[in-house]
Parts: sequence; structure tokens; C-alpha cells
Amino acid sequence: MESETGAAGSEAAAEAANRLAEAIAHHRAGRLAEAAEIYADLLSGDPGHFEALRLSGAIMAQSGRPDEAARFWTEAARLRPDDAELLYNLGAALQASGRVDAAIERYREAVAVKPDHPGALYNLGNALQGRNRLPEAIECYRRALALTPGAPDVLNNLGTALKESGRPGEAVECYRQALALAPAAPETLYNLGNALLDLGEPAAAAGCYRQALSLRPDFPEALFNHGNALRELDRLSEAAEQYQAARRLRPGYAEAEFNEGLARLKLGEFEAGWRAYEARWRLPDATAHRHRLPLWDGSRLDGRTILLHSEQGLGDSLQFVRYARLVKERGATVILLCPEPLARLFGGVAGVDAVITDRRRAPPCACQAPLLSLPLLLGTTLATIPAEVPYLHPEPGAVAAWRERLGAPTGEIRVGLVWAGEPRPHDPKANRVDRRRSLRLERFAPLAGVPGVRFFSLQKGEAAAQALAPPPGLALTDWSADLHDFADTAALVAALDLVISVDTATAQLAGALARPVWVLSRFDGCWRWLRDRDDSPWYPTLRLFRQPEAGDWASVIGRVRDALERRP
Repeated sequence: MESETGAAGSEAAAEAANRLAEAIAHHRAGRLAEAAEIYADLLSGDPGHFEALRLSGAIMAQSGRPDEAARFWTEAARLRPDDAELLYNLGAALQASGRVDAAIERYREAVAVKPDHPGALYNLGNALQGRNRLPEAIECYRRALALTPGAPDVLNNLGTALKESGRPGEAVECYRQALALAPAAPETLYNLGNALLDLGEPAAAAGCYRQALSLRPDFPEALFNHGNALRELDRLSEAAEQYQAARRLRPGYAEAEFNEGLARLKLGEFEAGWRAYEARWRLPDATAHRHRLPLWDGSRLDGRTILLHSEQGLGDSLQFVRYARLVKERGATVILLCPEPLARLFGGVAGVDAVITDRRRAPPCACQAPLLSLPLLLGTTLATIPAEVPYLHPEPGAVAAWRERLGAPTGEIRVGLVWAGEPRPHDPKANRVDRRRSLRLERFAPLAGVPGVRFFSLQKGEAAAQALAPPPGLALTDWSADLHDFADTAALVAALDLVISVDTATAQLAGALARPVWVLSRFDGCWRWLRDRDDSPWYPTLRLFRQPEAGDWASVIGRVRDALERRP
């Protein structure tokens, strides 16, 4: 005969089972509040009720409350640590609530319990990718794909991990496989466009962005990158329209406004271009160059001190330091903050009262202005570019020393050569531009046959080592080891007859020194060179040799050779 205690326990268990069944019925019918109330009642009587914990977590997840879902599922996982599905769901809740590292651990536990759990592998890959642990993420995606080969989402995310790892070719293949399975996927089309852009295929990338936008017209990132692809194709007005459309969808889209500024400047639309160019201060990487001093408004500065400062590349500083004289004319004492390699040279710039290389050493100043904001502040148009050269002046003694080293003139043309820029692998955008603007020294082989020319390497950085093995017949003297800063380089450039350079700071240095300089420009050349002209309003002694189409350096070098042969 059953004891009273046993009977009561059986009745309680039966009642709990009935209540659980009732709650599950509410849950399945979408009556979440009613289900949650019953689960809570069950847990008040039995805090270790696994199903009530598990299903309470499910309700919280369905209700968009991942923190509370994680709390319930953590308790449930303590009861059943070998439940792979529970661990997977707990990982998803932790990830949704921003606790990515904890999510990674739970996904790993789920995979340890069930190695063939594609969802846990996929989510683990996503979490690892979010932590920039790309090799581990790629491995997880590949394992998930082995279990579910027809999963477009996994292929898409694998492609993104490969692209971010610097493997855009493999990424393209993943995206194309994903699109074969799910062709109406605007995000995958967008990602494919990004990978093609990295591969230097802007026309194909533009096609992908157009397809993505036909499926999802309210896709500001696709509009932005479509603009970037069109800008690389030198279709600047169309690019500007895409940037404007992106900004309409996302007000305050700084990247789109800044890139529109670049397009407008290259079109010669300086008023709109300089204004939009100021959006660079709202870009994520702009904080390092900010100053607490108030920005100068362009008005008279009688008796006050202003801090002018470099905030971009060395070439930009070389180009825009010319404005120091105009600021000085507003009655200011001008302090110039610049990188160390420019300091000695900039000490002789008209209008500069003092040069510093550390902002902590700046004297008290009333205001500040970035060098590249001065054209806006001073209302520069194409007609009013301050193009008086030279505005940089090497030390006369250093120039004389180089001339002595060069020896007496023999009738040869002495030509400085620069064939590559700085690759900047840590900056994918800058690196992509550098790949389009830089050459290897061997590409200059056609110049070896030009009589009466002696070349001197002005190349710095990793590419300088190529001077050890110049093309056969190219007489190349390499004294670049003696060029420690731009003052040294300026003195050598002043002693030469001509500089031939890809689009680098050395080309601008030569222009600022009023030395003859030939710039080899990529098809989608920098905004500063404008369009459809072989001269520059910024540098009267500069001549441009533009690629007629992307990647065509052979015809550029051929025209340079012809020009050298015709040079008196």
C-alpha cells in the first residue's frame, strides 16, 4: 500500500506535469505571458526544474531579452552540461547581449559535446570573427560547410573572413557560391563588390552594387561603395550622386560626405569640395589629429598666435604649407606643428615663425587650423590657388655639396627617380591606392636606352632595395642612404635637372622647389591633379603623365621615354 507521503509526491509530480503541459500549450500558441507565469510558478516550487528553466529562457529570447534568457539557460546548463542544443542557445543569448567571450566558450562547449553541430560552429565562427580571430573563424566556417554544403550564410561569412584576412580572391569564390544558392541576397552582392574592389576590379564591383541596390534600394553602404567604384573608374559626377544618395538615407554619413568632397575637388568644384572635405574630422580615425584650441575662422589675427598643424600624409603637408604665408599676412604669429622628417625644411618657409614636432611644446596659441582646412578658410578657388614657387628652399650649402658630389656637368641629364609609394599594409584603403600608384623599378627598363641620361634613386622605404638590381642598361646611382629627412632630399633634388616620380611626396617636394618634375599618375589619379590636363595649377613646373586606362603603365613609360628623348 502506497504511503501518504508517496501518494502526495505522485500527485504533486502529476500536477507539475499538467501545469508544464498547460504552459507549453500557451507557449506554442504564442501566449507568452501566460506561459511565463506558469514557468515562474513551477520554478518557485522547484528552482531546479530543468524544463521550466529552459523554456523560460526561450520566452526571454523570443521577447528580445537576451540577458534574461542567458540567466535562465545558465542555470539549466548547470543541470545538464552535456546538452549541446542548450549550450548553443546560451551562446547565442550571450552573444546577443554583448558578452562575446563568454559566448565563444559556450559555443566551444557545444561543439565539444556535439562536433557535428553546424549552428554552433557557424555562430562560433561569427563570434571569433567579431573578435578579429580570423584563422579560427575560417576553420569554424569550413567545418560548418562540410556539414551543410548548401548554406549561403556560412559561405557569405566565410568570404568576409577571407577578405578581412587579405585573401579577396578566395572571398570572391565564396560569395559567388553563396549567390548561386541564394541569388536575391543584397548583402552578399555588396560583399562580392567589396572583394572585387579590393582585387582592383571596380567595373565588376559597380555591377554588384547596382544589383544589390535593385534588391534593396535603402542600402546606404552599397550606395557609398558604388560611389567608390565609380570614383576609381573616374566617373566622378556619378560617384558624387551615389554619395549624396547615401547621405540622404543616413544623415551624418561622414565617409560619404568626405568622399564626395574628393570627387568635387577633382572636378574642380572647390567651393563644395572644400566644405565636404571637412567631414574628415568626423571619421573614426580622426581623433588623433584633433586639437582643443578653437578653430580659426579665417578672420584677421592681428597680434595673436595660431597653431598650424599637419594632419595627413607628408605630401599633403608639403603641398599646403604654402598657406603659412597667407595666414601670416592676417597679422598672426605662426607656429607650425609637423612630423620630424619635415621640420628642418619647413623652418625656412615664408610666414612660419617657429616649427615644432611635439604639440606639448607649443607656446600659448589663440587658435589652430589644420593645413588642409586652410583652402576652405581662405576661400581658395581654381583661379586663386597660391601657386608661387619655390616656397620651399633647401640649404644652399647642402645643395652645393650635392653639386660637388655630382661632378662637373657633362651634358647628361641628371634625373631623380621614384617608383613606389608607401604601401601601408595596416590601412587597407591606403594600401589599395598604393597598389594602383606604385611600380617596380623593372618597369622603367624602357628608359635604359635613352642616351645622355643618368638616373639617381630618390626612393625610400622597402622599395629602395630594388635599386640594388636596376634594369640592364639603366645607369642608376643610389645615394638614398644619405637622405635622412626632406631637407636632405630637397638639397639633392635642387641639384638635379629633373625628377620622375609616381604620385608621392617627393613629386610634390620637387614641385614646391620649382624643379622640373614629371608625375606618373594612375588612371583614377589623386584629386589634386584634377582631370583632363597634363599640368597642375598647384605646381607650375609639374607635368602629368596619366594612365589612359587602369593598369596601363607601359604606355605611360613609353611617353616618358619619348619626352626624355626630345628633351633639349
